[in-house]
Amino acid sequence: MKLKKLLLAGGAAAIVTASTAYASIIDRPFFQVLGVVVVWGADGIDGTNNAPVVSDFVLLTNASGSAGADLIAADGGAVLTGTLDAIVTDVNNDGGTAAVNPVTGGATNGTFADVGSIAGVLDATDTLTAFGIDANSDVTGGMVNEHNSSFYVASNAAFDIFAQSSAFVATGDFDTDGVLDMSYITFAMALNVAGNDGLAYGANAQSPGTFPGTVADLSDMELAPTQVFAGTVRTASAPGSLASQSVRFDNTYTLDDGTGAGYDLSMGSGTVQADVTYTIYVP
Repeated sequence: MKLKKLLLAGGAAAIVTASTAYASIIDRPFFQVLGVVVVWGADGIDGTNNAPVVSDFVLLTNASGSAGADLIAADGGAVLTGTLDAIVTDVNNDGGTAAVNPVTGGATNGTFADVGSIAGVLDATDTLTAFGIDANSDVTGGMVNEHNSSFYVASNAAFDIFAQSSAFVATGDFDTDGVLDMSYITFAMALNVAGNDGLAYGANAQSPGTFPGTVADLSDMELAPTQVFAGTVRTASAPGSLASQSVRFDNTYTLDDGTGAGYDLSMGSGTVQADVTYTIYVP
């Protein structure tokens, strides 16, 4: 009887052992990298020349076709192309390009020297030699040089750029004649992948997209933000620093007579100014 009870007890123990569940540890590593676009240039349009400064840290988390989520509240500013000098309010900003002879078309146009206090801007301290005049002599675009400005972008994802013009102001004849508006300021955007403007950029970057070419002048982007760049890939092409993975966007503006010929004496004299705001969009 005792032996039988022991055998039954042993069988019961075996059944319990066979049905026991063992606890396990589950791990699940997870990483998330959001699309990000970093924009740098000057810290604003105020003449302080605080550059280079990152003014936009944009997450591409919003809906496609809308502006990205910028973690930096303050707006930045462009710099003069080829430099890290901030755009200065109410001052000619030419990007360091030498002023050209304002006399064109004639058999002789004199010898012009850009030796003024502001390089690249026609002013009273520049010099010009006497020149012969004929039926084709003219004074045109050299009176008003191009405005050349830039900003820099690094990204780990494709992005678009939209732009909108505003705050058009004209003085002198440009105001009193009542003719000039946004359409008299032409616009073009280009891309430079690598260079050194005081800080080397682009050694580990690639061209991130193309330009639609639908904006000819500032009136084309006056009513609403308008696409000026269509991204296809990230700027970063190889491991590197923020600057080495950046490219430079170059903006060129000219004052035109409305026909594409540039400035003409019939337009008179004065000043013209407008603001252009560039915003990173989610493709």
